[in-house]
Amino acid sequence: MPRSTAELGPAVMPRCCVHAVIEDEACVLVVHHVRARKTGPRIPVTVLQCRTHGRAFTLYPLGHLPYGRLAIAPVGLDGELLRATEGEPVGGKRPPAWSTTLFGSAFAAIHAPTIKLTDPRWWATEAPERLAQGAAILGVHPELSVQAADAIAFRLGIPRLVLRQAAGAYEHARGRAARGRVLVGVLGELGDAYLLDRVLAAGACAGCWGTVTRWDAASRGARGRVFPGRGAAAG
Repeated sequence: MPRSTAELGPAVMPRCCVHAVIEDEACVLVVHHVRARKTGPRIPVTVLQCRTHGRAFTLYPLGHLPYGRLAIAPVGLDGELLRATEGEPVGGKRPPAWSTTLFGSAFAAIHAPTIKLTDPRWWATEAPERLAQGAAILGVHPELSVQAADAIAFRLGIPRLVLRQAAGAYEHARGRAARGRVLVGVLGELGDAYLLDRVLAAGACAGCWGTVTRWDAASRGARGRVFPGRGAAAG
């Protein structure tokens, strides 16, 4: 959230650090420094220091993860849903702006010309890697176990049969365009509600990132919601 015309600060300050437990009192948190990102969007991140536990941690903008070049869900820095600026409205509303996130590779695969695997440009391998990551997050990657796919379907709020059919279509798809169409179809099943939370939970379950704590701006930072990574204890 902008503090001034030149500096961005955290949209919400958490009540406790990531090392606190539920019974602990509120931590004494101070801003240690603000640093520019080396990858991804040019959004400074805030490093907080907890004087209670003697530890430091980094606060990333909503929708972004460490080392990520793109947002994982179509939300702004305030957590509000971002909608597409193009295309026909559905039910009087435009769909979420998924094409601006890491899932944009699925949309690009449908509309962009095919890139030869011998292409020396860095994005020649970036596109298929993002397609594979998107497939894992959405629970349709063929290397996911049945248990993981079931858990992802639950966290995304999509019927398991729908994802099972999509997984079959993705596995037998030939070419990026075909795989992209499968992923875009699954994104269309997600709707609008709580997209960031659902994608965070699904990605953690798929092993795409570790445990994530999202601080809730609506509660003024009093509570954080934890999405355990694969193999981590739930809580």
